[in-house]
Amino acid sequence: MNQEQDTIGAESDASTAMWLAQLRWIAIAGQLIVISFVSLVLGIPLAIPQLLTLVLLTIASNVALWAIARGVIAKATTQHNGYQGFVPNRLLGGVLLFDVAILTGLLYFSGGAANPFTLFYVANIAVAGVVLSRFWAVLISATSVMGCFWLLHSASPVSVFEGSPYEHRAAWGVTKWAFWISFATCSWVLTYFVSQLAMEVRLRDRRLAIAEKDKERAQRLEALATLAAGAGHELASPLSTIAVIAGELSRRLDKPEIPDKVKRDFGLIREELSRCKDILHRMKSGAGEAAAERLHPVALKEIIDETLSAMREPHRVDLSMEKAVGDFKGMLPKQALSQALRNLLQNGLDASEPTSSVSLSSTILMDKPDQRVWQLQILDAGSGLSDEVLRRIGEPFFTTKEVGKGMGMGVFLTRNVIQGLGGSIRFERAIPSGTLCTVIVPIETH
Repeated sequence: MNQEQDTIGAESDASTAMWLAQLRWIAIAGQLIVISFVSLVLGIPLAIPQLLTLVLLTIASNVALWAIARGVIAKATTQHNGYQGFVPNRLLGGVLLFDVAILTGLLYFSGGAANPFTLFYVANIAVAGVVLSRFWAVLISATSVMGCFWLLHSASPVSVFEGSPYEHRAAWGVTKWAFWISFATCSWVLTYFVSQLAMEVRLRDRRLAIAEKDKERAQRLEALATLAAGAGHELASPLSTIAVIAGELSRRLDKPEIPDKVKRDFGLIREELSRCKDILHRMKSGAGEAAAERLHPVALKEIIDETLSAMREPHRVDLSMEKAVGDFKGMLPKQALSQALRNLLQNGLDASEPTSSVSLSSTILMDKPDQRVWQLQILDAGSGLSDEVLRRIGEPFFTTKEVGKGMGMGVFLTRNVIQGLGGSIRFERAIPSGTLCTVIVPIETH
């Protein structure tokens, strides 16, 4: 996560470049207004040719930046093949470094550090902290500090600033050193806090975007599961009717005049009906039906016993749970939670060799000073899950089992039960082999 935070803001997109260009147009207009006011209204003599040359250089650079940003946006709009429309971070960093140099030049020809507009270094530092990576923000801050130091040493004199303790001809003493040190300190502090705040905002935006995508994905999966449950319910009625009719017909197949081929075909119909019934049963899944179960005080050992009692091979489950943990009571849905855990254990048994076992450990942890959680870890002896399976596990109808041996609904419904209780479920590859499933369930004691 730290590495990700360090690289956040390594690239700024074209919209940021457009925003920076608009900000620079405002700054250019402000420079022209100030130069005109000071020269024409106040009558203070300035180096007009040099100042206007620097402003024209800024205008030319901003026209180039504006054109680049507009071109990138136009290209991103016309192409739909994943083009993101990024403006290189180094380009924006170079533009802001150029602005620091231009500001230093403007101040040099208008009195140096004695000019109160020296404070505009802070604006460049703040903008760099917002739109650029920390490296560029530190570089621009350091350049500003060195520019201020240079202006305290050298500048084009302006009569109105004669006698100022910050004028370049003034002796270096406590006043000058205190001004430069305070300027440098404020610059570093501003750089750190602005860049840190911008980094946190970008990280939060990224997390919000990921959470929004996860929410949309969960809604699509929930809709798909609802569709499957509805289809199962609708199919149950006609299949029940067919089963009743088939039962009536079966009593008439004992007659000798019925060909063997008809009897075989009818037997196939009965087999397929039984298969459809099994598929519908798995689609409904007991975990989904039990999800609306009311909470009531139950010992954790009772949930584990209920889980194991309905399994096909409970002897293959190695349970590790202290007596104090088993006797602990919480407000939990016994049937729903036991069915959810049964799905996970059965998946672990199916993934392991017939002679292997699955370990189940049960502990109670303190998540917060006043909140206990029940942690269960299920470790199978299978070959482990690939990255693709780990990414898709929990999607309805996604399964690694052979056709006819799984519907891919167990983990999905189990996750719904666990998350409905405010808990979480996580899958990861175990070392050296196998899959470790960690379930966290908050425990309410009253």
